[in-house]
Amino acid sequence: MVASQRSLSPYVTVLFGHEQGKYPDGNSVLVRGTHSSVVIDPALSMHAATPPVEVDRVLLTHAHEDHLAGVAAVVAGEVSVHHRDLPALQSIDGLMALYGVPVAAVAEMTALVTERFHYKGWPDATGFDDGDVFDLGGVSVRAVHAPGHTGGHTVYVVESDDGSHRTVVTGDIDLSSFGPYYGDAQSSLEEFEATLQMLPSLVADHYVTFHHKGVIDGHESFVEAVDAFAAAIPRREAALLHLLREPRTFAELCDIGIVYRPGTRPPLFGDGVEAHSIERHLHRLVEAGRVVSDGTRYELA
Repeated sequence: MVASQRSLSPYVTVLFGHEQGKYPDGNSVLVRGTHSSVVIDPALSMHAATPPVEVDRVLLTHAHEDHLAGVAAVVAGEVSVHHRDLPALQSIDGLMALYGVPVAAVAEMTALVTERFHYKGWPDATGFDDGDVFDLGGVSVRAVHAPGHTGGHTVYVVESDDGSHRTVVTGDIDLSSFGPYYGDAQSSLEEFEATLQMLPSLVADHYVTFHHKGVIDGHESFVEAVDAFAAAIPRREAALLHLLREPRTFAELCDIGIVYRPGTRPPLFGDGVEAHSIERHLHRLVEAGRVVSDGTRYELA
């Protein structure tokens, strides 16, 4: 098994990745019932597991490279993700479309996900819908659609049949200081905000994030973390409005950015994240009448 783990109940074990799941690694969750088992988001560290993890099904919170990096190392009968992310799991073309990678970067991004993250494409993968329940015997895993990060992003509620324990697996709602990520072609700022409003309704003993936080114990601490995480959205919008005190083109806004700190923008996809994020904020600021454009430049109304 992986080097660091924590048992949250007789059924649920968190398998921590390197540095509490710091990207490119992550924290996976193993759930074993009396007649079936799943692993949620098998991360890169699964490739170091001895012996290999064996389960009946792999469940993904969404189809990003780091969340499926360990699928190839797991012995499993089935791999599943929400229907909206299924094309990205089934083929590399679907994955590139989900990202919205510029054509010039597709070859390099393809090499990255296949070589570093062991992406193979799983054409036989299956989809599920919001509310679907996987009964494992003594414990169940319920899918709660939580879009925004991707169209199919899902959190999982893991609950013992006797009601004595509940864990929520939050995926890339990682509650980090970076804040919500809605920078892919198939991301949505509005859907992410709706997801953030929904999350406090999920009352549990433990919450597991794929990156950074790891395990948050107790509902009150979780709600506080969600509030701090969500605060990044108005901060970014305020940063954009500050930039628009003088007229700027979309390209100029993207060069400066509102998402990544100076010098931290990743290669390959970082420019796209800034562009998609700024575009989404601009769209609603223009609709709200707070920003105007002459077709070339944007400025405060």
